[in-house]
Amino acid sequence: MSNTAIIAACEKAFSGFEKNDKTELVGLLAEDFVFEFSDSLPYGGTYNGKEEFLAFWKHVNGEYEYFNYEARAVLAVEDYVIVPVIARAKSKKGGSMENEHLFLFKVSDGKLVYGRIYADTARGRDLLEGREPRRYPKALAV
Repeated sequence: MSNTAIIAACEKAFSGFEKNDKTELVGLLAEDFVFEFSDSLPYGGTYNGKEEFLAFWKHVNGEYEYFNYEARAVLAVEDYVIVPVIARAKSKKGGSMENEHLFLFKVSDGKLVYGRIYADTARGRDLLEGREPRRYPKALAV
């Protein structure tokens, strides 16, 4: 099955940082779409349907001055679309981050039925708590 429309919608939604436009992506959500994000952040959890998916983004946008993405690629494999991205964000408390995320979407009958973000939530939590994201040196062999 071709996922051309979904690939194009993901490219629009997750490319160009400040140009991110999720309109087409939202239009391709199944009515029973399920979206998951780690509940280690205040906007994490499982969201059911388009309205809850939009509520997720509204909550995210309420926490940050900006939160944008640049897709490294949009990959289609069988019934999945995988989008590794660079995320750039600035919290309303002043800190900023650049981070790697990965969006995983499942497709059925030309609609998105499932989505999940895999991300370094510790950096996001640091920002939301008003701290610059912590970084630790790599471990050295002993």
